[in-house]
Amino acid sequence: MKNGFKVIDGDGHMQEPLDIWDNYVEKDYYDRRPLVSGHVGRYLFNYHPCEAFPEGRVSPRPESVFADCPDRYGNAWKTWWSLPARLVEIEREGLDIQVGFHTNGTAALSSNIADPNLQDALCRGYNNWARDYCRESEGKVKFIGLVSVIDVKLAIAETERLSEIPECAAINLPDPGSTQKWADPQFNPFWGTLSSLNMAASFHGGGSQTRWLRGYTETPGLASVSHAIAFPLDGMLSMGTLIFGDVLENFPELRCSFLEANAGWAPWWLARMDDHATGRQGRFQYEKKVSMDPSDYFKRQCYIACDADERTLPFVANELGDNLIFNTDWPHPDAPIPGAVDMFLDQDFSDEIKKVILWDNSVSLYGDRILN
Repeated sequence: MKNGFKVIDGDGHMQEPLDIWDNYVEKDYYDRRPLVSGHVGRYLFNYHPCEAFPEGRVSPRPESVFADCPDRYGNAWKTWWSLPARLVEIEREGLDIQVGFHTNGTAALSSNIADPNLQDALCRGYNNWARDYCRESEGKVKFIGLVSVIDVKLAIAETERLSEIPECAAINLPDPGSTQKWADPQFNPFWGTLSSLNMAASFHGGGSQTRWLRGYTETPGLASVSHAIAFPLDGMLSMGTLIFGDVLENFPELRCSFLEANAGWAPWWLARMDDHATGRQGRFQYEKKVSMDPSDYFKRQCYIACDADERTLPFVANELGDNLIFNTDWPHPDAPIPGAVDMFLDQDFSDEIKKVILWDNSVSLYGDRILN
């Protein structure tokens, strides 16, 4: 709690241990596990050649990106992000609950892995580690589960398993691949499963549908271009596909979040989608029309994570305050920590809206799971 406000960090991060794949991959898949060779800044893993990374992988981010993290994160950094140290840090920040997304768990979903059973096993391994990590937090730390979507039946089975794990708050949606879109019919049983289980779908920005940007990350001077545009563009593509592809129409109980991309893009994107639905550019729907304005689907079913220090946040909060959640991105190097909650509370909009963003909306998004 901070200054009388209860706070949920709706998008923090887990920091997996170097031996996660050694300790949590089942024996049938153990010889095919990702092979960690080292790390950069105690954040990003490097890999030996393996099925997930046939040529090996070295993180493109230099150590300089993480240079101030030992001082900023102190004992959490020194103890490799241990749960006791995390609990001290989030209490110091004023967080009551933190929801953690994967960091290096993305290896489980490497596009180099064609075998859905291997991806499924690696996701299961990550989820089991995250469950064990969160278990002793007394509900203060939750995780977002990983599923592979190569085989939707496997995704459904893992989602059903995760629904029985109280430490799991929602399901992360990975890269659907270059030949699939979220509106494709094969995903309908998955949306139905999420709806029936009352579990949210989380779209965490970073390139799930923007493959053409990935080369920028390794280009000196252009990495900021990729990072700046990929996250909101990914959110726009995912949200637009769910709306114009009738996913939110056909599954009105489905809740979705779009994360780590700021929130300033949302009013513009909603207005532009509305114009393409019922305005002068609606002609581009080619006879297939949505039954509501996209902004109405958004207000009914969607949430966006806002950053504490966003320049446009007062405008967005007044426009879309009922659909924003607070996040810190802790403990990533670009997180506005320490002091994220203070930065947010210093923003120029009403305490009533701040309360809704800091707590109420995350409860609406994640449901009772976040409070158990």
